[in-house]
Amino acid sequence: MAAIKSVLIIGAGANDVQHGDELDSAIYQIARVFKQLKVKTILADDNPFSVSLENTAVVDHGCVVPLKVESLVKIIEDYHPDAILPTLGNRRAFELTQELLEKGILRKEGIKILGVPEATIRQVNNAVLLERTLRQMEAPVKKTVTVNNYQDALDEATKIGYPVIIRSVLPKSSSTRRIVHDRSELADAVKQCLDQSRSEQVFVQQSLAGFKEIELVVQRDASGTMMMLAMIEDMDPIGIHAGDSIAFNPVQTLLDRQIQDMRDTAFAITRKLRIVGINHLQFALDPNSDRFYVIKSSPYFDRMVAFASQSTGYPIALVAAQLYLGKHLRDIDLGPSYVHHAALIEPTMDHIAARVPIWGFDVIPGASHLLGTEKRSVGTVFGIGRSSIEALFKAIESRYHEPTDFHLAAQKKLTEDQLIAKLVHPEAGRLFVLIEAMERGYSVSELAEMTKIDPFYFDQINQMRLLIKDIIEHAGKEPVLKKAKYYGLSNQLIASLWNTTQEQVYQMCVDHQLTSKYKEIEPSAGEFDQHTGSFYSALEDENEISKTPQPAALVIGTGGLRLGLSNAGDYFVAMMLQQLRSEGFNNIIVNSNPSSVTLSPLLTDKRYIEPATVENILQIINVEQPQLLVIPASYANLLAALKKYDLKAKLIVIPDELPANPVDNENQHYFFNFVYDGKYAYPLGTMASLFSPTELTYQATALRYPAELPTNITQQLGEQASAALMDEQQPGLYQVIFEQDGEGDYQQVGVQPLPLTATAFLSKVLRLNLPGLFIRLNTDGLGEQTAAILKPERDPGVVTYRTTFPFKALRVTGEHPGSDKVIGAHIHFLK
Repeated sequence: MAAIKSVLIIGAGANDVQHGDELDSAIYQIARVFKQLKVKTILADDNPFSVSLENTAVVDHGCVVPLKVESLVKIIEDYHPDAILPTLGNRRAFELTQELLEKGILRKEGIKILGVPEATIRQVNNAVLLERTLRQMEAPVKKTVTVNNYQDALDEATKIGYPVIIRSVLPKSSSTRRIVHDRSELADAVKQCLDQSRSEQVFVQQSLAGFKEIELVVQRDASGTMMMLAMIEDMDPIGIHAGDSIAFNPVQTLLDRQIQDMRDTAFAITRKLRIVGINHLQFALDPNSDRFYVIKSSPYFDRMVAFASQSTGYPIALVAAQLYLGKHLRDIDLGPSYVHHAALIEPTMDHIAARVPIWGFDVIPGASHLLGTEKRSVGTVFGIGRSSIEALFKAIESRYHEPTDFHLAAQKKLTEDQLIAKLVHPEAGRLFVLIEAMERGYSVSELAEMTKIDPFYFDQINQMRLLIKDIIEHAGKEPVLKKAKYYGLSNQLIASLWNTTQEQVYQMCVDHQLTSKYKEIEPSAGEFDQHTGSFYSALEDENEISKTPQPAALVIGTGGLRLGLSNAGDYFVAMMLQQLRSEGFNNIIVNSNPSSVTLSPLLTDKRYIEPATVENILQIINVEQPQLLVIPASYANLLAALKKYDLKAKLIVIPDELPANPVDNENQHYFFNFVYDGKYAYPLGTMASLFSPTELTYQATALRYPAELPTNITQQLGEQASAALMDEQQPGLYQVIFEQDGEGDYQQVGVQPLPLTATAFLSKVLRLNLPGLFIRLNTDGLGEQTAAILKPERDPGVVTYRTTFPFKALRVTGEHPGSDKVIGAHIHFLK
């Protein structure tokens, strides 16, 4: 293969229910490797929260364009790339690549497709073609037929046998999937899925509901060498979307022959499809017969690949980048931190990782809590421990604003009928329902039959239940405290169960020397001397960590993707870390979001996969003794608790709280944005809210830069806004808001920190690292060069920013868009 000098990367666009930070994280790492290997990168994307886009330290040419085939054709005409990489943009990137193939653009320009051959692109986009290939190679697949009307669907469902799954062929947006249990449900499901299909066809598929769901991440190089990077077990059975299930790496309940059979099948499929790089495969396993079925093959990066990488310590993205360029696994050198040929050694774990979903029901209460084949979670977090119980407790603790009692009190209020309904018809957060069911005397066999969850997990859940009961019955006792800390329970949960304070529990831990040690997450389970820089805590004797060289900055990440903030928080922290590193700081991050860009070794020297609890942060501070401590403002309880201690570090607060105003209404709002250094306010331009023809209001979630205002009004309001900032005590990024009333007058309605979503947008518009400026303002200041620093490289013209919401994916109607419900956004430079 001729040497590749330039690659067009298709990005993923706005975050949605199906994808979040993990694709931007993969782009960031892979593009950096390309850059080191002297390969130029062109990234096409329109996600304002992308760390990679417009970041010249990572990507050579960031093209902010709508993700449409016309945009890609124009980029190809302008840059003439040697190759195109579709594996970092989810399914949409595969569809766009196929459109380019059908137009003959790639063949005409001599552009290679990296990672997958042309035939595989078509098969990934067409389930019928993929199934045909799998059947030809005698891979075990479920029965699937394609129909275009109700009568044919009825005939095929009768042949296959109920229940069946009905889903759209080539869905217009997020795919509609319906489990149909009898003829009475079939007509509605077929109509809905036909309406969603671009080809006016639906699949009628054999249902495997109740089987175990097993996920494999495998890797192949161009010579055919293959590795299994992870085998992950979903606690919930088929019938509940894998993204909504608790998942464990490694698998917990499989026999070796089951593992080897699925591994061999995954290798055979990856070989048949001639995939180079990673392939994520999903299997349904019948626990009664050992028979399994292939249900999906996804040769692109996704949340599960990110989870596999972070939980094993194997640098999947860094290896895949070199595989895409034709290197073989045996020739990849991962540097001095890894043993020779580390890229070729399958990961082995001496710990367990648990991944749990994050829901958005607190801000969209109208969304159904029922779990099924359509995904309802909006993000994920994970925990790592020596046992599945410890990993699970840590993962749950890592969710944003998790109740201190882990929802236990709420479950006790359920009537027996309500409890049974939740067992039979599973809802989000079902783990706590299962704990309550065992507390009320339900047997393992009863619960396994009702839920189709493996009995092993009920043994684990029962241990969790008994541990909580033991803590309650032995309040203030050192032996039970030691047991609780061994299994990863936080001080705040123990304090809640003991009806005392976190400070008292923390002091008791210190008095009894129950402070955690730290273990390194590396992919050989300690067999080789390897150092990934990622750590988790364990109540053990040996400590594998040492103090980071100074100066050091300890940063608490904004956590898993949640509605409102989307991954603007991840963007802000990542760009801030980039600035800190350029200033000579050694960066330390505490984060439990497996998809986060901030967990990249390219940005951080050390990573703690831990919940951001008071005791964890105090212990890490005690080890690291950083000069800077950076914490999100939304972690209000953590900030309040830390004020009681002498931290010996400068505290900087990230303004990640969602703005309280302005509300969307019939009047337009104007936003005057500034960098304020404590003495002077430097303008960053103006924005205006855009009118929504569907909501018939002006919405602060849709913006135009710059605002269309007469010059004299802009000057007048700018002076008023600048004067208003003189009352602020803290340097930072600010926004002064004006409202234009029906009479045409302008009223100042608020001053607030620049929202992180707007910070990301303005950073792209002005080509400035505004998060980097924020950290400089709070460390050494900007000095006399401030005005020069803030001067734009070029006139950006008119730019729009429009947010996206998960209403359609969550099947919610009548929900009013608002800043707290945002899941993603698009940015568009108007010509």
